[in-house]
Amino acid sequence: MAIDDSYTELAIIRAALEDEYRVIIMNSGREAFAYLEHAKVLPTIILLDLDMPDMNGFEVCARLRMDERTKDIPVIFVTVNHEVETELEAFTLGAVDFVRKPFVSEILQKKVAMHVGVLNDKRKLLGRNESLQEFNEQLQDYNEQLQMDVNENKEKVQRLEYFVIGMVSDLIARKDGFTGVHVKRVSKYLEILLRSMSEMKMIRIPSGELEMILMASQMHDMGKIGVPDDILTKVGKYTPEEFETMKMHTIYGADSIRKYAHLLPNSHFLSYAYQMARSHHEQWGGNGYPDRLSGTAIPQLARILTVGDVYDALVSVRSYKQKQSHEQACQIINQGSGAQFDPQVVQAFNRSEAEFYAVSLLEIV
Repeated sequence: MAIDDSYTELAIIRAALEDEYRVIIMNSGREAFAYLEHAKVLPTIILLDLDMPDMNGFEVCARLRMDERTKDIPVIFVTVNHEVETELEAFTLGAVDFVRKPFVSEILQKKVAMHVGVLNDKRKLLGRNESLQEFNEQLQDYNEQLQMDVNENKEKVQRLEYFVIGMVSDLIARKDGFTGVHVKRVSKYLEILLRSMSEMKMIRIPSGELEMILMASQMHDMGKIGVPDDILTKVGKYTPEEFETMKMHTIYGADSIRKYAHLLPNSHFLSYAYQMARSHHEQWGGNGYPDRLSGTAIPQLARILTVGDVYDALVSVRSYKQKQSHEQACQIINQGSGAQFDPQVVQAFNRSEAEFYAVSLLEIV
């Protein structure tokens, strides 16, 4: 049984599983309970969406566990929610697995097959009069080994991502010494703003993903590798034509990430990197580039990164300008609130500008 308020999602689930199983689709928890109340044959497994009107997935799961007829039916949550706390709550309620949308059909098929296999093994064990305790111990060992394998694979992927960052950062630094140091300092400014906005309840950072976001931010200027050296290292101001070429670094970086994103499907890291690479020069009032986005249409991480990016450019020496003081930079950023910058981010900046000043004095290698 698949329970989801989206008929599109139900159709995708049915298409993924109908070759092997009879799939019963339900559009709400209430509809599912009305069916289960009179069903002569209960579903083997229930796939359950979390965010549904009237009765959410947690409520449905809790009610299933309270009913003697349905309390032992394995429940797999299928949801767009990526927060660790949500996953833990699901397992606390008795779910056997957690699949994040958008899911890969092959993965859903394997997970369902795995749990069907576990149920069959349980029936065989019980049929041989073996104790339920022994089976549960075997199942616990299996789940622990599965979690160890998942954690190991996640660590391998993360090391690969960090390797790519290090390599790209090194290449950028070899082409343009300013950019190499700049991206590391901007990452520190981003951390300050994220923590400040989190404390002010302006943003909710997914558990365990702060470091991933900060590492992804170091790729925001990776597109400068594609800018000709004579423009990237030019002393003095750009001509209008040169500036148009320079602006292309946002597209170069984002297109490179998108081109190879299929190698790491559903990667939060690549999603964060793409948002910041493409949109860190967009402006709240719509006068930025490359897409002339405005307001909340600009990805939130890009809106936050922009303040740190501009602050660092203001207080740093460049081939085309002298550096400005911290006080001058603060004044410029506040003047740009509501025009160039998200007012909420400027508010967080003002709350933590002393930390910005401290980072600007660091020698970052």
